[in-house]
Amino acid sequence: MDNFDERQKLAVELMKELEEQYPTEVGKDRAYFTFIGSFVGSGQPEQVATLYTYLCSKPEYQSSEQRQSLIRRIREALMKCVPLNGVPLVLEAIFAIAKVERPEDRDYTFSREHWKSGKENYERGMSWLRYLYKGDMDGIYANFDAHRDFYWVSVEITYGLFHSDHSIISGLETELTVMAAIMSQNLPNETAWHLRASRRVGISPDGVERLQQTVEAIAEWSGRKLDRVCRVKDIENEV
Repeated sequence: MDNFDERQKLAVELMKELEEQYPTEVGKDRAYFTFIGSFVGSGQPEQVATLYTYLCSKPEYQSSEQRQSLIRRIREALMKCVPLNGVPLVLEAIFAIAKVERPEDRDYTFSREHWKSGKENYERGMSWLRYLYKGDMDGIYANFDAHRDFYWVSVEITYGLFHSDHSIISGLETELTVMAAIMSQNLPNETAWHLRASRRVGISPDGVERLQQTVEAIAEWSGRKLDRVCRVKDIENEV
């Protein structure tokens, strides 16, 4: 990390501080999923490369095999951000990572090489949607009655292609990434949905509050104010 510029050093200091307060019930070793969603959603995608380099300095990521496993998980978290934050922001993160990866640490697997649209994709997406949204789903999706293209995008692409695929990162790790990527954009409706979803994947109210504080800290560091989003206490009676 000697080659880090001042901004990157500040980012590492922030991540170290936030790791300490990250909810233990989730696992401090999963904090980087919240960091990824927050950096991308806050318009700082290049800091995902700073995160990668920081993680590579840890004892658990000293071999090339360990780093290949790590980058597969980081890459999958970034894939989850594609429908939420857009391709350009995610590409900026990938380009930044490519600059700092050592050749021997690169992973050449292709996770969606054999993906197909169709019934299986649709059912997988709907299953994960129903798990996260429960009784909220009918009301939310009624908005798409006259906008069927967006129903298709949500079910087939956002959830079918991206968010319901838990072959590399788990459903919990997906939700850690997704909530951060959405909340950091200061989006009130979608944040409320995913505060509830975070409770439904098993995180306690205190744990969700700590996650929100993590997202807010990165947003503030990035020059953004999250003043349109609710808190877990506001939606607890809806879980």
